[in-house]
Amino acid sequence: MPARLVVRAFELWTHENDIRQAVGWAPSVPDPSTLRLMTDLAARLLPHAAAALPEPVEVRLVLTGPGGGTWDVTMGSASAAATVAIVADAVGFCRLAANRLTPDDLDVNVTGDPARAAAVLAAATTLALD
Repeated sequence: MPARLVVRAFELWTHENDIRQAVGWAPSVPDPSTLRLMTDLAARLLPHAAAALPEPVEVRLVLTGPGGGTWDVTMGSASAAATVAIVADAVGFCRLAANRLTPDDLDVNVTGDPARAAAVLAAATTLALD
């Protein structure tokens, strides 16, 4: 599926949930196949957020639940990078990438340097896939 269609699905889901929140309704969750496309796009775009990082990092991103998966992502120069593993719920990570959830609000497990992992999660919000 073309990336622009996945971005559009991301936008529609995000803004639908903005409306749901405004009227007091529970948030929706994309079906697993759509969520998988969204998580894959967010993970593949993560290196584009590397400019926001103070130091390079190799990330093992594990997104759990329907639509999840595992990605190895290099952010910045691989030769100087430290390695961190970030495990989070796929829906939560998509909300983070849409800048609708803060890194502090994401339920996450980190292995490695917590400061670098926090920087990666903060950089993910700059993707603003909304």
